[in-house]
This record gives sequence, C-alpha cells and structure tokens, in this order.
Amino acid sequence: MKRKIISIILMAVFSLPGLGLNTSEADEPLSLKDVITIGLKNNPNISASRKSIEAEEASAGGARAERLPVINLNGGATRYRYAQPITPITGSPLTSGFPEFDESIFDVSLSFTLPLYRGGRIERGIRIAEIKKSIAEDTLKFNEQELVYNITSAFFKIAELDRLLNANNALVSNVEAHRKNIELFVKAGAAPRLDLYKADVELAHARQNSIEIKNNLASAYELLKYLAGFKDELSLTLNAEVTEEVKGRVEDSIVLALSRRADYQAILKKKRLSGERIRYAEGRRYPQINLNGEYGDRSGADLGFEENWAVGVRFSVPLFDGGVIRSDIARERKEGEAVEYEEIALRNNIIREIKDACLKIESAGMRIEVALASIESAKESLRIERLRFDTGEGKSTDVMDAETALLRAQTDYHRAVFERETAIANLKRATGALAQ
Repeated sequence: MKRKIISIILMAVFSLPGLGLNTSEADEPLSLKDVITIGLKNNPNISASRKSIEAEEASAGGARAERLPVINLNGGATRYRYAQPITPITGSPLTSGFPEFDESIFDVSLSFTLPLYRGGRIERGIRIAEIKKSIAEDTLKFNEQELVYNITSAFFKIAELDRLLNANNALVSNVEAHRKNIELFVKAGAAPRLDLYKADVELAHARQNSIEIKNNLASAYELLKYLAGFKDELSLTLNAEVTEEVKGRVEDSIVLALSRRADYQAILKKKRLSGERIRYAEGRRYPQINLNGEYGDRSGADLGFEENWAVGVRFSVPLFDGGVIRSDIARERKEGEAVEYEEIALRNNIIREIKDACLKIESAGMRIEVALASIESAKESLRIERLRFDTGEGKSTDVMDAETALLRAQTDYHRAVFERETAIANLKRATGALAQ
C-alpha cells in the first residue's frame, strides 16, 4: 500500500500546480532541495507540529507559574435574615463595646495563597511540562525527516516515470517507423499481411503503455504537490540528480540511528516522562501546606467600611480517598511499562529498516550493472535484426521482439537507478541523517 501511494504521488509532479511562487520563479527548474525547502515551509502537518511545540511551551509556563502566589480580588453584597456583625468582636463588650450589626453586608478584599509544600508535585509538574515540550520538538524533527523522505521518494519516482515515458515514446516512434517499412514490404509482396497486423498490435500496446505512464506521472505530481503544500497551478521542470553512493556497515548505522533518530529520542524521553508522572501521582499522598493571607473592608447599609486582615499557614493531609491515589499510581506504572515495550518495538523496527535499506541499496547496485550490460546487448540485437529485416533475411516479429527487449532493459535500468536513490534516502531517514 505504501509503495502504491508513493507511486501515485510521484505521477502528479510534472504538471505541478501552485507552489505559491511568482510567475518568474515558475520558469526556473526546481531541484530536490528546492522542493524540500518549500515543503518544510508549507506542509500543513509540519505547521501543526510547530503549533504543538508552542502549546507545550504555554503548558510549561503554566507549570512554572504554580510556584508563584495566587492573588484574588474578592467582593460582594449579601442580605441576611438576621443582623450580622460588620467587624468581629474584639475583647470584652464592657470595655470595647459591641460592633455594629446590619442585615446588609458589603465586603471587598484582597487574598493570596502561596504554596509552601505540595509533596514535590510543583517541581514534578514543571519537569513533566518541559519533557513534553522536548518530545514535541523531537516529533517535529521526525515529521520533517519523514516529509523529506516522502518528497525525495516522490521526486525520484517522477524522474523515473519521466525517463520511462521517454523510452516508451521512443518505442512508439520506432514501431511506427517499422510498421511503415512492413507496409511497403506488404505492398511489394515481400512480406505477409499478418506481419502488418502484428505490428498494429505492438503499436497499440506501446501507445497504451505511454498513456498509463502519463497517468501515473500525473498522479505522482499530485502527490508531490500535496506533500510540498503547492497551491496554484504551475508547470514545472524538475532536476533529478543522482546522488553519491552511501557506504557504511549495518552495525554502525544502527548505533548512529539510536543516538540521533528523533522518534527514538522521543520514546526515551517518554520513559523519563512516565517516571516523573509516577512520582507526581505519589506526591498526592503527602501534605499540602499553603501560606494564606487576606486584607479587606466590610460595611453595613451605611457604607461605613471597617478594615480587617488575616495571615496564616494551613495544611491538608489526605487520610482516606477510597483508593483514588493508589489507582492513579498503578495506572501511571502500567503506562510506564507500556512505554518500555514501545521502546523495544521501535528499536527493533529501526534495525529492520536499516537492514532492509542496506539490502535494497546493494540489490539495486547489482541490478544497475546487469541492466547496463543488458541495454548494450539489446541495442546490438536490435541493430542486427533491423539489418536482417531490411535485407529480407529476418522477420518483422524478430525486430519487434528486439525493440521490446531494449525497452525492457531500459525500464529495468531506470527502475534500479531510482529505487537505489529511494533506498539511499530511506537509509538516511532510518539513521536520522536525511539532509533538509
């Protein structure tokens, strides 16, 4: 399915609509680096990942703010059935007198709460928020690497299809020319009409192949357009330059991947995050200690406000909660164990990706050598069969078979070249070394 999707995408690239470029820029050919640069800027998934980082930064700011006091402005008006004291009774009523009473009480005050101790949950919360932000940054890097790889695959698939289209169009031209020769031979009585029918069948088949390749090419362009976030319709010329061969041992590539693959670094941080979340949940078992204060005025209906203030320290110790804290701790521990298995699965997948990419690079290299030799042999065979047919010694079907063999050899070569390029990009992606 993945290979089919990449095929579809690559087919849409040569009619590439809108890059958001100016008309003058559309006249310039776009290299792979150009398309990648545009994709990293315009791809909506990359933009969403950047917004996730901003969201985690905001969460980290909120977690750090937990260390600061909370200050509130309070106020209200209350009507009581029975008169209430506007100020508390202080001392003996015989010496200080009774306070004023009123059924309508108006009050306004400033209050603050400063956390002194919360079982380490404030610092844990800050670390959790910072780790989540770091994971979001790794996710962005990984998504960028994936986008670069997908654009590279699509780009080279388009280049492959373009060359296959050229080769198939050349076959159509050759078969058309050969059919004309057969027609002359038939008119002269030197060849049976059956050869003409066979030439028509081969020509129709070649034309159908050209149509199919064109459709695949259009689909590949659409995929590249989607990946790079192109908007307006543009006709583009793409430069597809074959890269140098990547050398290195599988073992070295695995070590490199585990040290800098963004998704693997993210899973390691996720393990740290799990540990912090467990300790955060455990911190709920410890007492909460806060410094509280308030300063305000109260008044009756005459609005003769009297001031009052208070300051103190309060604590709260959880004695029984029905097992809620214990359940939360158990849940966090189980999620931590799940992350351990995720790390093992990702490590194994990275190793598999690297080995698979190395095998494909090696296989494509050998296929290229074989295809080059096959092309030379096919060209020579076609030359000989054409000469034999022109001199009346050969058959028309032998010429068409030789034409088909040459196209098959050229097809094998182009596929091997661009599959090698894709495999090289896949190895770089697997090791976290894909250039942006």
